[in-house]
Amino acid sequence: MLSSFGPLGADDIAYIRDCFTGALQTHAAGTPVILAPERNEARLVFKGWAARGAMLEDGRRQIVGLNLPGEMIVASGAVDTDMLVWALTDVVTIDGTAFWTGMSELRTQSAPLLEAWRHYRTAERLRMARQVIRLGRLSAYERTAHLLLELHERQARLGPVVAGVLHLPLTQDILADILGLSAVHMNRTLQQLRRNALVDYRAGRAVLQNLTSLAQAANLSADCGPSL
Repeated sequence: MLSSFGPLGADDIAYIRDCFTGALQTHAAGTPVILAPERNEARLVFKGWAARGAMLEDGRRQIVGLNLPGEMIVASGAVDTDMLVWALTDVVTIDGTAFWTGMSELRTQSAPLLEAWRHYRTAERLRMARQVIRLGRLSAYERTAHLLLELHERQARLGPVVAGVLHLPLTQDILADILGLSAVHMNRTLQQLRRNALVDYRAGRAVLQNLTSLAQAANLSADCGPSL
């Protein structure tokens, strides 16, 4: 995934692999992913999807971010530790604290690796900004179109994908929690996208039938939209 942000050499790949040690941990769907902020613990998502968000007293929740395979989950200070992290599907993680610390403190001398890391971190910040824009200014129809495009492009970083086919192991309830919608409104929005021949959402995946038209439906400029 990191190599999708810039070309990496054999030494870079070896450095990355050497940083990830320890046994794999499995987190069942719906359970928390426990991190230790006192040591800036970081874990790499090896398999599955995790979420970061907040739970309200009445049981409602807001998901503010997703972690897909190849991405890092970090507990590094108050901004991160006041959010819950939990597994949306069965998730497998591995300790990546050494890698996170090394990159954050610029311990590597490889300019290409540092450049790829810089772009990766920038992409993380942009995703958070886009989530704020989605929740604050877009309609339910626009929010859904833009989120699906973003997830499709994030998955493309893991390797070749079939254009328009999105692995989406999320229920409509989870999508509603990401987009700040009720379950009923989420269902109606997906039905509208289906009627407009833009998205065919089924259990486990979504087929984005017309990427160009879906981007238009998202109603965001290139500066704010998903970008590889």
